[in-house]
Parts: sequence; C-alpha cells; structure tokens
Amino acid sequence: MDFEQIRAFLNVATLRSFSEAAEKMFISQPSVSIRIKALEEELGVTLFDRSKAREPSLTDAGRVFLDYAQAIVNLQDECRDKLSGKRAEAIGLIYLGASTVPGTYLLPGMLTGFKKICPGISFNIDVTDTSAVIEGVLNYSYDLGFVGLIKQDERLRYLPIGEDQLIFCVRKGLLKEEFVAEGIPAKELGDYHLILREKGSATRQLLEKKIKENGLTLDLYPDITYYNSLEGIKQAVREGLGASILSNLSIQDMIKADEIDTCPLKDLDLKRSLYLVYHHSRVLGGAALKFKEFSSGKFA
Repeated sequence: MDFEQIRAFLNVATLRSFSEAAEKMFISQPSVSIRIKALEEELGVTLFDRSKAREPSLTDAGRVFLDYAQAIVNLQDECRDKLSGKRAEAIGLIYLGASTVPGTYLLPGMLTGFKKICPGISFNIDVTDTSAVIEGVLNYSYDLGFVGLIKQDERLRYLPIGEDQLIFCVRKGLLKEEFVAEGIPAKELGDYHLILREKGSATRQLLEKKIKENGLTLDLYPDITYYNSLEGIKQAVREGLGASILSNLSIQDMIKADEIDTCPLKDLDLKRSLYLVYHHSRVLGGAALKFKEFSSGKFA
C-alpha cells in the first residue's frame, strides 16, 4: 500500500469517477484502475461497486477504508506542511446536502464568504428535504449537511449556524383584521385553505410537532394542499390560492415587495435553529474540515 494508491482511491471516492480522478492526478484512467485494483488485492476486499461504470460507488468495505485513507492523507499533508514551515493552499471538492431553507437562503452567503478565503475549494450541492440530507450524511454521500431540524442518532453531530422562525403568510389584503395585532391561533387555521410543505421537510415536521403539543393535528384542517416545492408554495400564496406557514428567511423577498401579509401563530413557538450536521465517525478531508470550521465560526 502506498500513498499514490490511497490518493487514487480518495479521488475516485470523492469525484465518483475513474476518468475525473485520472484527470485530476494527471495520469491515465487505466493507471488509476491499476492502483485501486492493487489496493483491493492487498486489502482483500472490493472497495468500489463498479456495476454502474460511469458512477462507481463505495462498498461497505470502501466506506470503512475511506476514513482510514483520509486520516492517512491528512496526516501526510499535516506533516509536510509542518516540515516545510508553510500552510498549503486548501483545494478539493466538497459534497454538501442541504434542506430547502438553509440551502437556498443561508448557504449561498456562506459559500461566497468562504470562497474568498479558500478559492481552490469547489462544491457539489444537493438541495433536498431534511430526511434525504440526513440519510446522505449517514451513508457518506455528503461530507456535510445543512438542516433545520435535529434527528436523534448517535452517529450524528450538530452545530448551530443560524436562527429562523415559521410565520403565517397570506396574499396582501386577505389576513383577517383580528389576527394582525396578536397573531392567528392554531385552531383558526382552518379558516384558510392551507398550502403546506411535504412530509420530509423540516418546516412540516416542526409545524406538526408544535400543533400536536397543543392537542391538534393537521387532520383537523380538511382544506390542505401539500406541495414539495417551496417556490411553488410562495407563488401559490402570491396568486391567492391560500395561506401557508413558511420560514421567515424564505419570504423576505415577498415582504419587501409588499405582496403578502404575515403574522405569528399566537399559541405556537415556531422558532428554530439551523444546523450543520456531520457524521461523528467520519474523517473529513482537509477541504471539508475547513468548511466545517468556517461554517461553525471556528475557522482560523
């Protein structure tokens, strides 16, 4: 086992492509394949599932070896930087999964600030629902995730990165006068046709949790449309189809354009934190580690 074999493995695992790994390493694709094959023979395991030739995926053994390989390369880089007396420029590709609100309204600003410090780092970002982000972090599809809800799992760790609140919103002029000053009680939501997020979203999960704490369920509101697109819901509210309960971050454009009326839910505490989530056992590459530190305010 040598460092070039390990780096070939890490590049294929990160880029999910033998050809792109070869291009990055300035060698031929057969050379990458030979190095990984030799590594597999020495370890006595298969590291990649090659059934999909264009997108190799890690086997269970490959995911285990990934942490050891990354730790070895991190240590090599740290040793080299220490001996040379300088800090090498951070480069690499980071895979991020983000739920809709942090992925759309928080992450772009963070990336802009980070790229000014580490321009050599690139990102591949999937914006999906919270459940899919968590699953991607657990199965190593994402280096890091950004979500609006904590799912208890001993393998996961969360770092708060921002604050948000869910608020009631409806097209301008359609908010009943009695709700303007004090907010709308949860039991009065049935006065409106509701347009809500899909089941896997953190917004939906928080709303259901808080309503249940008040002895209510969404089943009590017969007139509901479920939409798996936040922008779709916003457009529906603009058009006057109904009302929704959305992230305050996500509707700032509509508030500034004076397109909607808003108010809090009178008897529900819908404040929440937004989080960076990562796998406790995973050894992050240098690029992902730097972005984790930056996102949590610990970057130096």
